[in-house]
Amino acid sequence: MLDFTANQAASLYLALNLILLFIVAYRVVQTRQKHDVGLGDGGNEDVLRSMRVHANFAEYAPLPLLGLFALGGLGAPVWLIHGFGAVFTAARYAHCFGFTASGDGRPLGRFLGTMGTAAVVVLQALALLYFVFIG
Repeated sequence: MLDFTANQAASLYLALNLILLFIVAYRVVQTRQKHDVGLGDGGNEDVLRSMRVHANFAEYAPLPLLGLFALGGLGAPVWLIHGFGAVFTAARYAHCFGFTASGDGRPLGRFLGTMGTAAVVVLQALALLYFVFIG
C-alpha cells in the first residue's frame, strides 16, 4: 500500500466520491433530456429515480467524508481511515449503480450500499467518540 498521510487518505476517498457525485448529477441531466423534463420529475419514474439516486448521495456522503478528515485530525491510524473510506466509497458506488440496475424490487447493489453506508456511519461515529475521549 502507498505510504499515505491521514489527510492524503481522506482526500483520496473525497476525490473518488466527488467523481461519483459528478456521475450521478450527469445521469440526472441525461435522464431529464431523454424525457424532456426541465423541472421536477415530470411524473416520469426514470427521472424520479435518477433524482433520488443523486439526492440520496448528497444526503449521505458529506458527514462520513468529513468524518475521515476529523479522524485524521484526531490522530486515528491511516489504516482506519482507509478502511472507512474504502467501505464507504464501495457502498456508495454500489448504491448508486445498483439502484438503477433493475426497475422493480430491491436491487442487491442498493441493499449492499445501504448496509455498507449504515455500518460506516455507526462505526465511524464510535471511532470518533473513542478518539475524542480516549485516543
